[in-house]
Amino acid sequence: MERTIETPKWDDIARNYEAAAQAAAAQLMALDGPPATGRLLLLHGPPGTGKTTILRSMARAWKGWCRIAHVIDPERLLGSAGYLLQVLSDEDDDDRWQLVVLEDSDELIRAEAKSGTGQSLARLLNVTDGMVGQGCKAMVCITTNERLGRLHPAITRPGRCLAEIEVGPLPGPEARAWLGRDLPPGRSVATLAELFSWRDGTEPVSAVDPEPVVGTYL
Repeated sequence: MERTIETPKWDDIARNYEAAAQAAAAQLMALDGPPATGRLLLLHGPPGTGKTTILRSMARAWKGWCRIAHVIDPERLLGSAGYLLQVLSDEDDDDRWQLVVLEDSDELIRAEAKSGTGQSLARLLNVTDGMVGQGCKAMVCITTNERLGRLHPAITRPGRCLAEIEVGPLPGPEARAWLGRDLPPGRSVATLAELFSWRDGTEPVSAVDPEPVVGTYL
């Protein structure tokens, strides 16, 4: 099914990200055609840091040569050869490439994924640079809350990954500049979701003190 979504310009949202993630994402936005090598994109970081917003902006930046296919059941996609081939062969009339997005796919790409998910990992790798991948105009983007060190080494090896971006909370100075005032007491970093919540006064009603964020995630 096709859906119309809001796709912000990168220049309008770049300040939502810390310097390293901002620079890496800007390089992706500048692509004006399919890459020569690497068909796998990894966006990892804690919830609420704006990974999906980067994808929406990328859809706008790449619309001339690439379309987005968002898969809501990645386990089923990679567990069924027929379903996978159907998605990859669903070519548009305008001959654009396709970016297959698998959000929150932690279980598929952990270091122990081979034993835990059967052939899912092998199918994913075959799509990105194996025999299947060579015959289709498709890339795969995975978002995950996992730290890079916990991902399967075959996923992150050179030549397979087009990009690997850690999307983390904004450090104190950048967060204060974004918010236009000091952070709440006890806070030294902030996720994008928290900044919007504090700015707009939409914090959830709570009867307990939240634990401070220290810049790491599980």
